[in-house]
Amino acid sequence: MNKKSKKIYDKAIDYFEKGKINKALEICELELSKSLQNSNMLNLKGLLLYEKGDLNEAITVWTINKDINKNVIAKNYIKNAQGDKKRLELYKEGEKALKQLKIDKALELFKTCSESDFNAIKVNTGLGLCYQKKGNFLKAKEYIDKALKLDENAITANVVKKELEEANLYYEAKKSSKKVIIILVVLFIIAGLGISAYLTIEKKQVKNKMIEEHQNNSEPQVEKNTESSSEIKSQQNNKDILNLKTFDKEKMKTLIEENDLDGIYDEVDNVKEESLSDDNTEIYKQAINVLKSDGVSKFYEYGLWYFNQENYDNAKNQLDKAYKYCEGNSLKEHIIFYRASTASKQSDNKSALSQYEDYYNQYPDGAYIEGVLYELSLLSNSENKEKSKNYANELVTKYPNSVYINNQIKDIMNN
Repeated sequence: MNKKSKKIYDKAIDYFEKGKINKALEICELELSKSLQNSNMLNLKGLLLYEKGDLNEAITVWTINKDINKNVIAKNYIKNAQGDKKRLELYKEGEKALKQLKIDKALELFKTCSESDFNAIKVNTGLGLCYQKKGNFLKAKEYIDKALKLDENAITANVVKKELEEANLYYEAKKSSKKVIIILVVLFIIAGLGISAYLTIEKKQVKNKMIEEHQNNSEPQVEKNTESSSEIKSQQNNKDILNLKTFDKEKMKTLIEENDLDGIYDEVDNVKEESLSDDNTEIYKQAINVLKSDGVSKFYEYGLWYFNQENYDNAKNQLDKAYKYCEGNSLKEHIIFYRASTASKQSDNKSALSQYEDYYNQYPDGAYIEGVLYELSLLSNSENKEKSKNYANELVTKYPNSVYINNQIKDIMNN
C-alpha cells in the first residue's frame, strides 16, 4: 500500500473507530472506484458491511478481493462467514419474538447471534431493547453503547438511548461511578419520602430555564387597551434584544461541528433571523442549511420509526420538525403523508383532513394518492358530503383495482 492509499485507509479506520461507519464506507467506496487492487480497502469494506449485517454484500466484496488480488485474508473471511447465515436467520427470529413481546426468547436468540461480530449493530440494539423491556436499564445501556460505538447514527439505538435519558436512567460513560451512586442514593431517599418527582438538571438546562424565566419576567403584565403604541413597541424591542442575547454563536458552532441535529433545532427554534446581528446571522444560516440537508432526513426517519411503533405523540413531534425544513427536499411528499396519517391515528380529524388535502393538492398523482383519496372521502363525509363523494368517485374512476375501494366508499358514492 502506497503512502497516499495508507493515509486514506487510516482515515476510514479513524471514522469507523469514532462510530461513523457510513462515513468510513463512503471513503472505501470512493477509493475502490479508482481501483479494485487495494486489498486492505476491500477487506475493510467487507468488514464494515459485515458489522452492519449486510452478509451477502460483505462476502461479495471479499470474493472480489480473493479472485482479483488472490488475498488469503479475504478467503478466510469468506470461510468464517458461512456460519453467520444461520445467525442471520436467528436474528430475524429474535426480531419477530421481540415484536410479539416474547422477551426471554428474543434475548436468548440475540445472545446466540452476539457470539459473532456479524450484524453487531442490530444485535446489540436488540439486546438493549430486551433488557430495557425487562427493566434492567444498566444492561440496556451497556448494549446500546456497543451499538452506538459502531454507528453513532443508528436510529433504533438512539431512540432507546433517548428514552433512557428521558427517564433519567442513562448515564454517560464519562460520568464517574461515584456520581451514579450519588444519584441512585438520592432517588432511593426520594422514594422513601414519597416525593412525587425529582429531576436531575444539567447546568445547560438550568441556564436555559433561567433565560426562559428572565424572558417571562421581563414582560410586564399588560392590561387590556391601556398601553400606548410606543410602550408596545418598546416591549417588542426589548424582546428582540433578549432574543438576540439567547442566540449563542459559539455553542451553535459546536453543535454544527458535532452534527447535533436535535440541539441545532432547539437552538434555532423561534429565533427570528432579522433580530440577529450580522455576525450571528452567518452561523444561523449555516445551522438552517444543516437542518435542511441532514435534519430533515433524520427527523423523518425517527418519525417513521415511532409511527411504526404506534408511538404517535413522538412520531408527530419528529415529523413536525422534519416538515418545518422540508421545502425542496425529496422527502417532503412522505413527510406530509405521514404527518396526516399520524394526526388521523391521534383522532385529530381536523388536522388530518387539512394535511391530506395538502398532499392531494401538491401530489395529485403521488405514491400515496389512493390512500389519501380514501381518507379524504371518509374524513369529509360528515361535513361535506358532496366533496366526500367527489373524492370517492375519483378513487374508483382513476384506480378501479385499488384495495381502498370497499363498502364504505361504495356507500358514499351511492348516497
